[in-house]
Amino acid sequence: MKKILVLVLAAGMIMSCAACNDSSENSNTNSQASVAEQSEKAVPEKDYLILVNRTHKIPDNYEKSVEIIDGKNFFGAAFKIEKETYEHFQQLREKMLMQEVQIEINRAYLNVDEQKDLIEEYKKEYGDEYAYNYQGDPGYSENQTGLGIDIALYFAGEKIDKDKDLLQMEGIFKEIHEVMGDYGFILRYPEEKVKETDFMYQPWHIRYVGEDAARSIYEKGLTLEEYLLGVTK
Repeated sequence: MKKILVLVLAAGMIMSCAACNDSSENSNTNSQASVAEQSEKAVPEKDYLILVNRTHKIPDNYEKSVEIIDGKNFFGAAFKIEKETYEHFQQLREKMLMQEVQIEINRAYLNVDEQKDLIEEYKKEYGDEYAYNYQGDPGYSENQTGLGIDIALYFAGEKIDKDKDLLQMEGIFKEIHEVMGDYGFILRYPEEKVKETDFMYQPWHIRYVGEDAARSIYEKGLTLEEYLLGVTK
């Protein structure tokens, strides 16, 4: 009788331990799943030096880390842009007006669908190769950061916002490029750095990175890739 009782108690203890182990494993699994889920939903910190190009994708939930606001340019066209970037652009705009150069925002922040539409627009107007050389794929485009700005000019009473026309305004863009570092902007795709950026020269596309980084990048003649990664081709 004692042996039977001992066996029953031992069996109960084994079953109890097995249940504890199962509970512990389930708890660990649930905990790991919870951490993974939180990681996927984590909001990245605001980063004015974020690198977005053909090989560096915009982080998931990026839009939640920045404050995108609405604006309207001199021509009455609406746009969206990151708040601090817009504040600094307005300062740059005022500076250029003092030099009798009027700059406006042609486009800034675009969401995924708007970027897709822009690429299709480029393909229809300029062809597939041109679209590839000047625009990044959705998820890999600076247009989706809110920190990049495509400039339009108001010159001699006319709006200038087409690529082919903007490329003819090199003298004006030189004036802009020389001072924009003081307001936190860099020329994102320099003419002599196509290999480094993998994008064609776009004098109209400027990028907000903050004053200190902008001055350093300008003075050293770097691209954002070289400044952040120390990589040259």
